[in-house]
Amino acid sequence: MTSSPDASPRETLLLRGAPAAGAVPYQRAASAPVWGRRSDRSPADDVVTPMPVAAPPPPAPAPRSAAGTPAPHLPPAAAAAAGTVLDTGSSRAEAAAGRAGLRLGDVYAEQLGRLREEARREGWAAGHAEGLVAAERVVAAAEQAAEERLATVQARWERRLASATAAMGAAVERLDATAAPVVDEMRDSILDSLLVLVGDLLGRELAMAASPGLDALQRALTLCPGDVPVVVRLHPDDLAEVPAEALAQLPASVTVVGDDAVERAGALAEAGNQRVDAQLGAALERVRAVLRS
Repeated sequence: MTSSPDASPRETLLLRGAPAAGAVPYQRAASAPVWGRRSDRSPADDVVTPMPVAAPPPPAPAPRSAAGTPAPHLPPAAAAAAGTVLDTGSSRAEAAAGRAGLRLGDVYAEQLGRLREEARREGWAAGHAEGLVAAERVVAAAEQAAEERLATVQARWERRLASATAAMGAAVERLDATAAPVVDEMRDSILDSLLVLVGDLLGRELAMAASPGLDALQRALTLCPGDVPVVVRLHPDDLAEVPAEALAQLPASVTVVGDDAVERAGALAEAGNQRVDAQLGAALERVRAVLRS
């Protein structure tokens, strides 16, 4: 860009996009109005005085490409215009790239947030499922351990109960084996004592009786049937003590005879095929046999 030495600062401005040799002050251009004041002159009254043009600077050495071939040389004005176009295009490209980058960043951020949320939900679901499975395993293991402990305790108590039952059974058997002879002996002693006492009482009663033979005869006839002939046997001493009146009052079917085999105060009666033992000693033996059975 060149200017005249005597021109004002505003007149040194050049129109861009034109060669520097043809540049004129904007106030002297035929089509450029003067801003801020009204012009009364016509374009014909303006005289265009050509300004001295300085020699253009020597061109810079042409850059070489990567292959070593010199790049094509452009005039300064064309280079400036090309630089302006390139600057403008690069600025627009950068702005567009920035807007695209902002839009892509928003899209990426939204996509990233959605992916994070999905990953969080999937992770929570997977962790929840794994937790349930682990809890079920823990519960199953605890139940199995409890069942095993219960079975062990139950088996131990069953063994203890069986052992205690066996010990009690053995003790009872030993007690029975030890006490049975003693009990039998005690029972026999008691029975013997009782029978001796009864015999003594009966002997005293018979000793006080007026006619023991008559009492024995009456006991024997009480147990015999009355429609058959009866033979009563008494001890000869007892038969001698029976009054004759008592013998005369007996039925004709009853016969009384003496027998030394019969004990004193006893009688034996035979009525057909029936035999009645009215002896006190035999009666006591029968009582003893019944009590011991």
